[in-house]
Amino acid sequence: MMIKYLRESTEPLHQELEQVLIPRIKQTNTQAAYISLLQLFYGYYYPLEQYIAAHLDTTFPGGFDQRRKASLLLQDMAAINGAPVEPPPLCTDIPEIADAGQALGALYGLERAALGEEVISQLLHNVPDVAKAFTFFEGYGTNSQAMWDSFEHYLDGYNGTDVQKARLIQSAVDTFLKFKLWASAAK
Repeated sequence: MMIKYLRESTEPLHQELEQVLIPRIKQTNTQAAYISLLQLFYGYYYPLEQYIAAHLDTTFPGGFDQRRKASLLLQDMAAINGAPVEPPPLCTDIPEIADAGQALGALYGLERAALGEEVISQLLHNVPDVAKAFTFFEGYGTNSQAMWDSFEHYLDGYNGTDVQKARLIQSAVDTFLKFKLWASAAK
């Protein structure tokens, strides 16, 4: 049931985030604009992934490492530039993550985004000379649904206290909200 509560609690903010990101993605038509988009995602994903990793329960199925995506963003930028790149500025206003439940809530926000990365990838395939730089937006490729299903199953088995569950949900809400604020400020 946790997944149901998460969907209900975050869907409006998820849609608001899409309303900020999708126009920017659709306007991405040069290498420079694509790198700027990758930098935007990196600036939010990297610090958030650091806090998630520090607090996520070690029994999380498959571990967290295979779900990290910030390094893929740097890899894509390097593929375009032909050399390693300096990490871009980082968001400092990320959701509070002080326990495993909050880490799961934040991860829910990132995993929900991974489901839409295939659609985003299609929108970006017209950008010239970036065909080799889609590792981030290809998500988990053919494993996307399986990765989501395993995460969803894990969340539905979450048996924290009512307070912990409320904090998990709030962390997911904050993940979408703060990403929207970060993306809005980057215009």
